[in-house]
Amino acid sequence: MLTAVKKSTYPIRICRNVQDYALAIAVALFMTIAIAFYLRYIARTHEITLKNYAVSIVFLTMMASTFNSLSYFLATPYSFLNTVIAVNFSMGAMTSVIVYLLWHVSVPGKREYGSWSTLFLSMLLVWNEFSMGVFLYQITAPSLNMNDPNYFIEIVTGGITSPFFVIPMFVEMMVSVYLFAARGIQRASLLSIAFMSLFTIPMAISYWKFLIIGQTVAMIAFMIWILELVSSKKATIRQGEKRVASLAFFTSSIMMLANFLGFTSSSSFAFSWLPYSVAMLAGMFIYFSRVLRKVEYRGKIGWAKERWFIFSLLFLSFVAEWFISASIIFKTSGITSSGVGAMYDFSAYLGGVNTYNPLSVFLDSLYIIGQVTSGFWFLTIMGIEMGSLVVFRIRSTAWREKRVNLILALIAFAGYTIYIPTIAPSGLYSWLPLWANVGALGPFYPYLIVAVVASYILYALLAILFGRRSYCGTLCPSAVMYGGTLGQQMISYNYESSFSRKNIGSKYKAPVLTVVYNSWIVLFVVSAISFYSRNLQSLTIYGIDATEFYSVFVWNFMWYLFFFSIPFVGMSPCRRYGWCSTGNFVGFFSLIGLFRLKVKSPQTCVTCKTKDCVAACEVGLGDLPGQFISKGFFKSSKCVGSGSCIEACPYENIFFYDVRNYLRDWKKNREGKSNRLP
Repeated sequence: MLTAVKKSTYPIRICRNVQDYALAIAVALFMTIAIAFYLRYIARTHEITLKNYAVSIVFLTMMASTFNSLSYFLATPYSFLNTVIAVNFSMGAMTSVIVYLLWHVSVPGKREYGSWSTLFLSMLLVWNEFSMGVFLYQITAPSLNMNDPNYFIEIVTGGITSPFFVIPMFVEMMVSVYLFAARGIQRASLLSIAFMSLFTIPMAISYWKFLIIGQTVAMIAFMIWILELVSSKKATIRQGEKRVASLAFFTSSIMMLANFLGFTSSSSFAFSWLPYSVAMLAGMFIYFSRVLRKVEYRGKIGWAKERWFIFSLLFLSFVAEWFISASIIFKTSGITSSGVGAMYDFSAYLGGVNTYNPLSVFLDSLYIIGQVTSGFWFLTIMGIEMGSLVVFRIRSTAWREKRVNLILALIAFAGYTIYIPTIAPSGLYSWLPLWANVGALGPFYPYLIVAVVASYILYALLAILFGRRSYCGTLCPSAVMYGGTLGQQMISYNYESSFSRKNIGSKYKAPVLTVVYNSWIVLFVVSAISFYSRNLQSLTIYGIDATEFYSVFVWNFMWYLFFFSIPFVGMSPCRRYGWCSTGNFVGFFSLIGLFRLKVKSPQTCVTCKTKDCVAACEVGLGDLPGQFISKGFFKSSKCVGSGSCIEACPYENIFFYDVRNYLRDWKKNREGKSNRLP
């Protein structure tokens, strides 16, 4: 049958017949079953021994080299020399393996098969699957030109993205999860790699919506699963579980990056999707290198002090979400588009290295990053991920007021952060008093003055009545980003990080006050520039309006930079370090308003030995007990009313005091005076 597809020196392969596809299906099925039995053999021994190590090397090398020989035979003109080369390639590979094993056995000393052995076997598994995919693609592809200089790139890309590679690989991954009894974080991490790889068949690339939707859903679902497992196992997560979780997030990131390169490339299919093919092989290698390695379950080390671990999860999830969002924007809006969430012209940007000055390229880079993060797709993907963690917290908390607060925060995020800025008619923001900051949707035009001023008046009134939590704990997207199960577990970084410990307390330190003042100065300056520069293009920042660039830079770039740096700077960095001008504004009116934290008995705080309220505070208000003891209440412009201290207090001694309590007290006092009248 193979000779039937050998067309001598004829360069163009014709459409395949039923026999070719039947052969490909049979080979793929046989290989899948063979690898499944091989994995079962390894799993039953529970560890790598000399026997199964030797069997593995011989078995995998034999199959891979056979496919390589057949691929060479099909890829070259028919001749006696090429036939000899094809046969000897396989024989040479097997001879090398036998020589290696003889040398390995002859070396004296104790043989240990640890990480290097696992990596070697994983490499052989990937080599085997790659060789099979290339061979089956060669005998099933409608047309291949052997004289094309890009022929090798085409068969590599086509082989890895073909169903004859993807489906057997997925089945083998699923079987290995079952055979090696993966559980918990390890299972979630391994399954995430498997399902991310499943959406890579040519149909998915031909119909890009299927590819993006499938991979996005898989990415979000497994990230939520892994992050929730990490949150719930803060004190009991093992070293091996940490590594496999980080590798799963890394795999998602490189696959989303490769997706982006494939969608934005103007090259041929082979070159456009070559990075994605490489990412597929890397993901498969990472997968089997973790499956074959016994998970380190000894010791309960936790992750409270493992700052780089949490940083990697937050950063890599951001990278994966950014690239998949950018891919969707590129495919739905084109290379050039306008409005919130639109991207600048990529070709002009990438080509601008030679035509723009370095500062312009740097500013354009920041602007492109910020425009994607302010767009509908990124906010939706990130909102679903972080919002799901909030839902988990709602289910776990018994405090009704906190459940209501978190539900309102989710509603506000969906409407105030996603719908109004990205979907609602643009004119809505011109009169609706819900502006977080100027430049959120464009330049600061005169007709927006009323809406912006009304927004700050509304925030001030709410802060006077209910405290800073009316904005920072409800309307601001931070309420969802910080309010989930993972965010609550990261509060401990307020005291783990040396930088964060320097900013503990109810008052801003001098360096932070400088940031507070300068944030308002910059806001007024860019607002004035935007207001007066509608017809003065020279006052823009390389063509970008000053307030728009300020908003994108602060809220859609710097905010995320601080967010995944929480392990090093502490929890709630936008609230604690003063660079949120709106938060500072609301905090001032909260300080002079009715809101405060009160205690039922100051004496209870005196005798309390744990001071759990301090450890649980999102913004690191270390002097909570001191004010409770001396005043019976606590007030600070930094307090965002998260309620974590109330939930943490073992004596249920702390409670919110706001306009509701004030009205009840006023009513009681009035009734008391009425009762005392003759």
